[in-house]
Amino acid sequence: MRARVLAQPMPVLPDDLREQGYALTAVAHFKIHPDGSFEVELARPTQNPRLNQILLETLHRWRFFPAMENGHPVESEQDVRVHFVVS
Repeated sequence: MRARVLAQPMPVLPDDLREQGYALTAVAHFKIHPDGSFEVELARPTQNPRLNQILLETLHRWRFFPAMENGHPVESEQDVRVHFVVS
C-alpha cells in the first residue's frame, strides 16, 4: 500500500504574486520514512524562485501515513504534481 497524504495544506500567495494571471505546475518529490516523517524537494520547480520557496515551506507542513508492506510501515518515494492557477 502506498503512502497516503493525511494533511495537504496549500500555499497562501501574497497579493503581489496574485496580481498577474498564470498557470504553473511544479513536481514535488517526497521520500517518506516508516515513521511518517519525510524529505521533500522540487523535482521540477516553477520558473518563479519566490513561488518555489513558498511552495517548499508549505510542503514541509504536509503529513503522511507511511506505505505498508506485509503489515509493516516501509520507506517509499512518490512524486506529487502541484498546480497553481491564478486568474
